[in-house]
Amino acid sequence: MNNAAARRRAMTAFTRINRYFRRYRHTLNRHRTERLIGSLPAEIRKDIGWPNQYRMMQSEDFDHQGIARS
Repeated sequence: MNNAAARRRAMTAFTRINRYFRRYRHTLNRHRTERLIGSLPAEIRKDIGWPNQYRMMQSEDFDHQGIARS
């Protein structure tokens, strides 16, 4: 195996691991946000449009890999 092929294979593995950790971090942040906002009084949640605004933001602003679309 030549050196270039070994580097490509290592980068592919790194890319997969990196993608996994980005998804994991995104999931943790989403759950943390849901818990925090869920602990607010009902009047405040209603004022900020929870959970409807948050779900709409997720479906419109982010693709399935958690990358913001501009």
